[in-house]
Amino acid sequence: MINFIICDDNLEMLQSVKNIINNVMMKNNYAYKIHPFTEYNQQFYQTMNSRISNKIYVLDIETKHSSGIDVARKIRIKDVNSVIIFLTSHDELGSVLLRDEIMFLTFINKLDNYKKRLQSAIRKSVQVIGKNKILRFEHHGAIFTIPEKDILYITRDAVERKIIIVTDTTEFKLSKTLSDMLSLLSNDFVQSHKSCIVNSRRVNIVNKRTKKIIFDTGVEIEYLSNHYIKELLSCE
Repeated sequence: MINFIICDDNLEMLQSVKNIINNVMMKNNYAYKIHPFTEYNQQFYQTMNSRISNKIYVLDIETKHSSGIDVARKIRIKDVNSVIIFLTSHDELGSVLLRDEIMFLTFINKLDNYKKRLQSAIRKSVQVIGKNKILRFEHHGAIFTIPEKDILYITRDAVERKIIIVTDTTEFKLSKTLSDMLSLLSNDFVQSHKSCIVNSRRVNIVNKRTKKIIFDTGVEIEYLSNHYIKELLSCE
């Protein structure tokens, strides 16, 4: 899921940005969601700090009450992977951005053919997201992209004969096998049980006595067998 987080205090401009995103994204099968805001308020920051993945920001540099540049600085404190696109009517603020180490994709002047430039920036942003270490799969006719770092573990549902991908925020059921998944994922993922694959980078504790695995979020699972313990411990 690609998440577009956009903020502009001009409702007409906000709708225009949403239309541009929809027009670009309808030409591919990527699942996406738009999170629109008219101000950098509490709801915006909740979304910014949430664990949703593949974030692409389209930020108005200057709203009535806040600075998009200040917001971008806050984003970069904890998040260096999301894409940031700036929109503004104040071309002179470009020099401020260039002096800062915000790592943004582009700076677009609303008064200078912004629709065409924003379309291009959205396409490039999707390409940038796609180059991250991700798992890509089709689900209910849409293509999902999940950063590997967001996956905790993958287990098998013996009743439905599907695998379940468990992430920080949601679960996906797919008609694949664990072997299929291992072939798609990086070496960070190892088998801990005949019915489970774990993201070794997210594992905090491996308890051999209780046969429990505890992840960095506090989530616990009991998919740990003696046959796979050695490989899992070698990743710590």
